Amino acid sequence: MPSIESELEDVAKLRHIASEFAEGFNTGDVERIMRFYGDFYVDINLRNPVQSRQERRDYYTQVIRKGGFKVQVRPEEILIRGEFAFIRGTIELTPGSALSDSVRKELRYLEIAQRRQDGS
Repeated sequence: MPSIESELEDVAKLRHIASEFAEGFNTGDVERIMRFYGDFYVDINLRNPVQSRQERRDYYTQVIRKGGFKVQVRPEEILIRGEFAFIRGTIELTPGSALSDSVRKELRYLEIAQRRQDGS
């Protein structure tokens, strides 16, 4: 059973990942985003929900290229169960250019993260 300290460290790392995702997205740095993805990703909001790492990279490249908004990621609840973490939160989309929709939008998300063999 993990200690409270190690669980707090894991929660801090997961919050850091959310921050890095937002920074990577907002600066157009797809590689910064992709550091945290495994070989496959499932996004149930997509027509083809299972994506390879390359397909996910291409997806983010396309979304960032279209531009028009910035993201802020707020993990609100993180549960760690063994090698898995369940992260529930909000993604706030804010208009980033005069060409974009002028309304701020919020999306809810649930991610499941898995600790790799190397501990990452």
